[in-house]
Amino acid sequence: MWGLLARVVAPACLVGGLLTVPAGAVHAADDYPWAWQGQCPIVPQAPIVEPPPPPPSAPPSGAPSPGPSPATPEPAVAPPPPPPPVLDPVSGHLYDPRGPRPTCARRVWSIDGSIGDPWGFVLRNCTSFVAWRLHERNGMTRFANDFRGEHWGNAENWDDVARRLGYRVDRVPAIGAVAQTDAGRVGHVAWVTAIGAGTVTVEEYNHAVAGGWGSRTVPVGTFRYLHLADVEPSPFIGSDRPVVSVPDGLGGSWTARVDDRGTLWLAAPGRPARTVGPRRAFSPLVAPALTLSRQGMPWVGATTRAGRVLAGTPRRGRLALRRVADSAPTASPALALSRTGRPLLAAVSPDGTLAVRRLTRTSGWGRPHRVGRASSWSTHAAPVLGHDTDARGWLVAVTEAGGTFAWSLGRGRLSRLPGAAASPTSTPALTSDADGTTYVHQVTADGRLRSLRLTGRRWRGPRTVVEDVSPYASPAVGVVAGRLLVAVTDARGVVRLRAAVPGQRSRLPAPLTRARAVGDPTASPGLVTRRGGAYVVAGRGRATRTWLLARPVAAVVPRSTPERAGFTP
Repeated sequence: MWGLLARVVAPACLVGGLLTVPAGAVHAADDYPWAWQGQCPIVPQAPIVEPPPPPPSAPPSGAPSPGPSPATPEPAVAPPPPPPPVLDPVSGHLYDPRGPRPTCARRVWSIDGSIGDPWGFVLRNCTSFVAWRLHERNGMTRFANDFRGEHWGNAENWDDVARRLGYRVDRVPAIGAVAQTDAGRVGHVAWVTAIGAGTVTVEEYNHAVAGGWGSRTVPVGTFRYLHLADVEPSPFIGSDRPVVSVPDGLGGSWTARVDDRGTLWLAAPGRPARTVGPRRAFSPLVAPALTLSRQGMPWVGATTRAGRVLAGTPRRGRLALRRVADSAPTASPALALSRTGRPLLAAVSPDGTLAVRRLTRTSGWGRPHRVGRASSWSTHAAPVLGHDTDARGWLVAVTEAGGTFAWSLGRGRLSRLPGAAASPTSTPALTSDADGTTYVHQVTADGRLRSLRLTGRRWRGPRTVVEDVSPYASPAVGVVAGRLLVAVTDARGVVRLRAAVPGQRSRLPAPLTRARAVGDPTASPGLVTRRGGAYVVAGRGRATRTWLLARPVAAVVPRSTPERAGFTP
């Protein structure tokens, strides 16, 4: 009977690990309809034997001997009755509280002789619980073990089945996605309830609690994610990076970053970082924007958790931020200087409308100038402002449909860049090399890094620079050792360094261009130029890593971590 049922119903997922407290879980409740119901086969237990009564104690030495025994023996005292049995909620069996609790020989529970739920999975196992979640929270009322003609079976099979059916399977979580791993004997699946900066919180069954519910927060790379019918899109964006940097023209750089608690930090060249604005008020999922005035003073802008863009520059020795625009809390603003030397700020509103504002002569911000069609721009990528070698200003941005557009500020119309559709979760890079050529680097939706070159007012290309790039991270491009270098995160969460111009070499030795694992395909790298050299910064929070690429004299040295760079965590 058991063998037949085991062939018909999907086996249970293997369990193991420790249960941790969830951090801000959206759905943290055990509403599984068979919670603690049914019985599992238990390991045979030894019978409980009452200890024999102690023998009568002998009379003490020197005491008078007892008299003759009475003619009639004393009646025997009956032993106390055993305690009532107790129900074990895990195994579903009654047990004698004087002995150990029953232990499941197999983590398979039966109700009225059946071990299967209505969808063909094993009761009180991870596959059954996730199927229940997909029905109740994702609206997949037809999901079952034979969904769309495929046998889903063990948890280790789910990613392969999802790919065959055309569902997206990647390393980027979303609310309501199925978290899946092949680890263990038959794999494990869980349901995503919350997403943090580099972490994911899941609900699951039969993991740390035998046949029971649990919730834990783990690094994003613990699972792969099956996007069958996500409840909400992933909050991860291409404008997230550990640090942004602007060279000051004297061999140093200003740097800005938002830490994982939402505090904005700004560092002058050679000085320690200082907090700017209210602490813990900014979105830890987006990077700040930074540019320098003609006097070498910083303009900094950042998106708050509530979706407000605060921007400012030092005045009378104090940097005060003021509200300039509204932004999607998943998109960074952009800052640059106009021809007149006054800053420009671009931001994408929560509904996907792109607008540019200019600082007026009276130090107030002018009315927003809407760019392109309203509600058409990606809210998971940042616009980019910059200049070409002729000092002309450019705005580059990505639409929700993956179109990349460039606009020469104040002149002409938006022009769509040629080539395949871009990833709407990856921010482009607009840079110029030492020879004065301006490039746009953009990740396509299918994971290729392409470059386009500006000739006059036309963008030529595209040309592929790197294959197998994560579409959920942004490239970082800068001049290192006299060549344009690009740092990208690949689909496995590994940072790779390459020459940014096809056909060129980076001039860096192999140990420095070798890939370095970060483990998070949504984490964008950063490039920073300091007096001590050029650095790559990758990762998030405590997992942030820094390594030295080249010194100003182009003498390449091994990896090093600066002590007072201002951008280390």
